[in-house]
Amino acid sequence: MTSRIAVSNLSRADDYTLLLNGQPRITVHPLKSGEISVEAGEYELSVKGENEEGLPSACKPILMKIDDGRAVRFNIEARHLSIGIYDETGAQLNAVHGFLCGLIADGVYVDNPIS
Repeated sequence: MTSRIAVSNLSRADDYTLLLNGQPRITVHPLKSGEISVEAGEYELSVKGENEEGLPSACKPILMKIDDGRAVRFNIEARHLSIGIYDETGAQLNAVHGFLCGLIADGVYVDNPIS
């Protein structure tokens, strides 16, 4: 059984590509959503902008563990000239300050020092 990662692009103009362990997995067009299937396990999740030259992802990639048969949904949006990845509650998971760890969805755990 596989797990699912769903991504919504909140931008009105830019494409974003989701990277897992540094490898491009899906490009999501403006105001669209996409989904990929993954095996249960640990992943380093980050994103890059396709339309903005040099637009960085905000801080570190997200370190996450997803259980078998589970699903997680992320929102991607560029704010303040950097790309943010947000959970369904609106918390930025790759923010600049603080420390984030814990369950962010059923069967999805994040352990991500942010600095």
